[in-house]
Amino acid sequence: MKKTFFIFTSLLLSGVLFLSSCTKDSSDPEPQYPTIQFVGGAGYTSTNVTVTAGSPLKFGINAFSNTSTNTKLVKFTITRVFNNVPSVVLDSTINTNTYSVTLNTSASTATGSENIIFKITDKDNNSASVNVVITTTPGAGPINTWTQKIIGAQANITGSSFASINGNVYSLADAKNNSAKIDWVYFYGATNLSTLACPADPDAQSVYNNTTNGIQTWTTKNLTLFKKVTSNIVWSDITDDSVIVTETASGVDKTKMSQLATGDILSFIAATGKKGLIKVDAITTGNDGMITISVKVQQ
Repeated sequence: MKKTFFIFTSLLLSGVLFLSSCTKDSSDPEPQYPTIQFVGGAGYTSTNVTVTAGSPLKFGINAFSNTSTNTKLVKFTITRVFNNVPSVVLDSTINTNTYSVTLNTSASTATGSENIIFKITDKDNNSASVNVVITTTPGAGPINTWTQKIIGAQANITGSSFASINGNVYSLADAKNNSAKIDWVYFYGATNLSTLACPADPDAQSVYNNTTNGIQTWTTKNLTLFKKVTSNIVWSDITDDSVIVTETASGVDKTKMSQLATGDILSFIAATGKKGLIKVDAITTGNDGMITISVKVQQ
């Protein structure tokens, strides 16, 4: 019985010795890290932000050696991570106790979220970092502007078809030969009155049904969609596609817009995906009348 107790005690002691040998020595020094921080204030980016793609960014960085060790700072790096793909854009060797830098750069030209990481490392290979997430949204795009375009109704000798890609008005015969470009036609009906309609619209096809050049003979019958704009828009202030994008974000689902009046503004999405706005400048009633429009459309 004594022998058994001795063996058990020995095992316990050896276990204690083993555990003791695996325990970290309390005298081991803890890593002493440097510090790094953003410069805040007007003009600087120091927190997560959402900006237009390609927008300018300005960062200010201050870094310091650990106050206990005073170990020199030896490396400063910047890593940009977009779509989970990291790219080291700066790897700078330094030798100082304090480091300050102002950086001017740009947000990604693509849309999405980018993590930008600023890291300082000292001579003991201890490091610290700060980061910001820059979310980019589409920027405003350029537009074409077509002013005072006169389009004739079905009994008018003025062309009745319009292409927003080039601002041209086409006769029915020319429209047939350029059908892929035609976004809408104009007609004046007994019920619909002053109407803009896409070539795919049944009413447009019933009005322009000439056996030689009627829409039914066209190779392409584009499906352009419309919506009447109810927002207060200052036409002269539209110099890029930002308003256009807003006004075509939803509800653009009509193949024709009827009973138009001077001053109406319509938004449209062409079959090509290009988006735009139409302003009705003037109307001469009747099937031999005409409509005068101005158009702003994405390039």
